[in-house]
Amino acid sequence: MDDKRLDRIEDKVDTIVDKIGSIDATLAAQHVSLKEHIRRTALLEAEIKPVKRHVDMVNGALKLLGLISLLLGIYEAFRMLK
Repeated sequence: MDDKRLDRIEDKVDTIVDKIGSIDATLAAQHVSLKEHIRRTALLEAEIKPVKRHVDMVNGALKLLGLISLLLGIYEAFRMLK
């Protein structure tokens, strides 16, 4: 190979190495950002647990009221038939 062609190949390899270095820096920054996101997500999930428990309790209470209403309705229907 002539020297000109070899110099061009070396320049291209140098460019690729520079781009890989840039990609590594970007990945490192994204990794730090991801770790922070995971930490915040865990904190928010811990704060949401009492809210979910409360919602489940309210849903259970409403279902109980619905069942009681249904039973009272059936009782009234049978009482009217007598």
